[in-house]
Amino acid sequence: MKQEIIKFNFKFKNNDFYVSNKNELAYKMIKKWPEWPTSVVYIYGSEKCGKSLVCKLWKDLSSGIYINKKNFLEKLISQNDLLYIKNHNWIIDDADYIISFEDNKYEEKILNFINIIKTSKKKNLLMASRKMPRFLDSGLKDLTSRISSATVIEMRDPDELLLKKIIEKYLSERNIEINNESLDYLINRIERSYKSALKVAKQIDTMSLEKKTKINKFFLRSILN
Repeated sequence: MKQEIIKFNFKFKNNDFYVSNKNELAYKMIKKWPEWPTSVVYIYGSEKCGKSLVCKLWKDLSSGIYINKKNFLEKLISQNDLLYIKNHNWIIDDADYIISFEDNKYEEKILNFINIIKTSKKKNLLMASRKMPRFLDSGLKDLTSRISSATVIEMRDPDELLLKKIIEKYLSERNIEINNESLDYLINRIERSYKSALKVAKQIDTMSLEKKTKINKFFLRSILN
């Protein structure tokens, strides 16, 4: 069956996200905001499936405050202003990492945070994780219960066709042609992830401008090396 690839609507600032049946449900949920069925939405999938891109797309759309494993001690743990929390949209990326951090030291903080958002009735929380709710390393039944009662969406790894389309579409928008043989060569040699496909496409864009050369196996080999 043919897999259609489309760009995000122009109102999104991030142009690096493409939609397929692997991530369509997450895409539709972002498009549906602010008419979400629940105040909390929880997406999960492998580390490289594009969850962080979805989080950043919704951050741009909702003016949400973005939290991940790099900044959560500053932005989440130190946040005690109830009114401030209630009056903002929030994104908690790397939720499974944060919940299990230092023997679940901060999971109660996450639970309180979710409860505050749920009672605000006007703001939303988007969570992203590598694990489905029932597999989270949490000792708090209330926390897993709250997350399980959210709108839960799985994001699957991109397949070969989607990776090819990501690279091809990115380059075509920059007037760079790449043939099927070269695409096959790349796909067989890069990690099967959204991030890797975008990374190699950007490298081709940069190096083709610098070297002013055609896209062939010799050129691609130099990039991969």
